[in-house]
Amino acid sequence: MTKRALWLTGSLVLAVLLVGAVAEAQQVPSAVSRAGRFVFGAGVGLQGDTVDDTVFALGVNGDYFLNNNLSIGPLLQIGLSGDLFQLGLTAQAKYTFDIPDLPAIKPHLEAGIGFIYADLDRPNGRGGDDASFLIPLGVGLEYRLSSRISLDTTLLFNFTDLDVRGGDDNFFITWLVGVRIPF
Repeated sequence: MTKRALWLTGSLVLAVLLVGAVAEAQQVPSAVSRAGRFVFGAGVGLQGDTVDDTVFALGVNGDYFLNNNLSIGPLLQIGLSGDLFQLGLTAQAKYTFDIPDLPAIKPHLEAGIGFIYADLDRPNGRGGDDASFLIPLGVGLEYRLSSRISLDTTLLFNFTDLDVRGGDDNFFITWLVGVRIPF
């Protein structure tokens, strides 16, 4: 099979899956209450403007919904590169909006507070490690595929006071794409 045929076949399969997912998501009623439910989420992505520039990111979160829109829970952010290990743990509050005309789409805003640890290993001795506070402010969008799974993307603006290289390392961005599963 040639590269072009493989690419066309893959694109066709992806298109069929997306059309099926959209059709399934439109059948999910907006009146499903989230109050009292726990939602687990996990994602992968990038962290930018870290002490080691752009690194690979992993994120895990849990949301307990106090009512249909407001949730609280932990957020774990991990940043990894050849030289950097960065781990942040925060308690988050998240407000999820309902759009009556688009029941499958759920935008959200979130904010939290916690701590971060960063360890930078550089061969020239410019590394170091530090721990500090972490304040993530985020915006995101959840796309409900069914009542059992959603796709999610979140952009977090992280404020901190890390001092790993002897300078100000007080801001980085995390972008995550993943899934959310309600229980």
